[in-house]
Amino acid sequence: IDNKTVSEADRIMIRKGENVRIIMFNNSMMRHPMHLHGHDFRVLNGQGEYAPLKNVLDIMPMERDTIEFAGSQDGDWFFHCHILYHMMAGMGNVFSYKNSPPNPELPDAIASYNRFLRDQKMFHVMAEIGLESNGSDGKIMIPGERYELRTEWRLGIHPEHGYESETMLGKYLGKMQWWFPFIGFDYHLNNRDNSVEKNAFGQESNQNNRKAIVAGIEYTLPMLITAQARIDSKGKFRFQLGREDMPLTPRLRLNAMWNTDKEYMAGLRYIVRKWFSLSTHYDSDMGYGAGITLTY
Repeated sequence: IDNKTVSEADRIMIRKGENVRIIMFNNSMMRHPMHLHGHDFRVLNGQGEYAPLKNVLDIMPMERDTIEFAGSQDGDWFFHCHILYHMMAGMGNVFSYKNSPPNPELPDAIASYNRFLRDQKMFHVMAEIGLESNGSDGKIMIPGERYELRTEWRLGIHPEHGYESETMLGKYLGKMQWWFPFIGFDYHLNNRDNSVEKNAFGQESNQNNRKAIVAGIEYTLPMLITAQARIDSKGKFRFQLGREDMPLTPRLRLNAMWNTDKEYMAGLRYIVRKWFSLSTHYDSDMGYGAGITLTY
């Protein structure tokens, strides 16, 4: 919120007895159900005396809302996005009443607040694992407030399809956290005879037992397309464009990727349950496959 996570932001100081009015603008591409603890607020938005009373407001992308609540409590009250991984990544703030009396249930208020901030810095695990007739591709991510450790893999079911993994550690920067500089390690094994070829920049792209340290940056473009530029320890440059989870229908998703190493992929995923999908895709290394995808 306002380019800061909970642990980076100062508490919002208010006074008991005053009315607090907040104007919120969601300039992200996701909805955010914002929840205020300990209070009900009116959603003004030009509604006058008919303004509804809520404690959660689901703010749509590009939506502006004005809320108002009566300062009738003491102490600190959490205001956060109710999407769990958004909250765990630090999307929130704290309203704090000035001159509040000590809370007998918190004998050490400073230590309690520091424990609260540590909870907001928790890392959590996310995974998507594809199991298809041409092999397995997927990723595991461990993100926190701004840092993220990520491993992606593509494992062909036959040796000639190749085995590849890319591991990176990076930090999200900027107001919208669209910039993601990273360092990492790339391993690629391909036993095909034509495994050495030129990339789009005329550099040798050796996929046969390639081991390299990489450094680069990702940027999130409009429509959630990810652009990635990186260079490895062998001096080879790679540029990549990709988009995941593009909704075609409420349950059907499209994934696509292309890079200057002449690698490309396109696939579809039909969501049966939130953790289980039917999937199919074509990969330039692994060929065509169909099967299932598990999401955690």
